[in-house]
Amino acid sequence: MMFLSTAALAGLLLSLSGFEAIVHLTQEKIMNVNVGQDVKILCRRDDSGSWSISWYQQKAGETPKFVLADATRASGLSSRFTYTDNGLDEYLNIARVEAEDEAVYYCGCIICDNHHSAAKQCAVPRFLYEAVTQWHGSIGGGTELKIARGSSPPSLLLLAPSGSLLSESDVSVMCVAQGFYPEGVTMSWSEDSSSVTGDKVQTGPYQRQADGTFSQTSVLKLSKQRWSSGRTYTCRLSHSALSTPLSQSTSLDQCM
Repeated sequence: MMFLSTAALAGLLLSLSGFEAIVHLTQEKIMNVNVGQDVKILCRRDDSGSWSISWYQQKAGETPKFVLADATRASGLSSRFTYTDNGLDEYLNIARVEAEDEAVYYCGCIICDNHHSAAKQCAVPRFLYEAVTQWHGSIGGGTELKIARGSSPPSLLLLAPSGSLLSESDVSVMCVAQGFYPEGVTMSWSEDSSSVTGDKVQTGPYQRQADGTFSQTSVLKLSKQRWSSGRTYTCRLSHSALSTPLSQSTSLDQCM
C-alpha cells in the first residue's frame, strides 16, 4: 500500500524547474503496530546540516497532506502527533495510535526560492503541485503504518432497480460487501441455479475505509428483457472470517 513510490515522488519533484537534492532521507518501509501503541516513525538524514524536516500523511485513495514541520502544524491536527529531532535522526511521534492513523508517512526537506540558510519550508500544496522557479530538497521513501487488527466478517447489501425505474437501457444489480478485514472476499452471481460469469459481471477493486476495513462492489449487467423475465438473481459472498458464505437474492417481482 505504498501510494507514491520514491521514484514517483522523485519524478514529480524533478519535473519542477530547477529542483536539486540537498540531502538524502531514509525511512523504514513498513511498521506494523497495534491500536493504542505509541509509535516513532524514523527519518534519517545523511547530512548534519540544519535542514528543517516536514512530515506528510497519505491515506489510501487520497493525495498527501501536510502534518507538521517544527512549530508549524496542520489545522486541526491531533495533539497525539509530535516530533523529536536527534541530530541525523528525526521522528514523527504518534501517541496512542488509532485505526484512522493507518497511512503512508513521508518526511521531506524542501527549501524554496534559493533561501538555503533560512531553511524556508514550502506549504504542502505548493510542495506537491505548483511549479516554482527554484527547488532545493529531498523526500523520503515513505513509511507505511499498518494497524494490526483481528479478522472482521463482511456484511452484504444487494441493490436492484424497482419496476417503476426501468428504462430502455440495461439493468444493473449491485452487490456490496463492506466492513471486512483482511482483503480477500469472493463474490459470485447466479441466475436461478446457473452461474453467471463473463462480461455481464463487473467487480471493482477493494476500497479501504476510514476504519481500516475494506469494501468491494460487484455489478451484474442485464438486459431489460432478461430482468423482466422473472428470473431470480443471487449474489454469494465468501470471506475467511465467515463460517458459511453470505447470499442475497432478488428479482423484478420483489422490486415491484
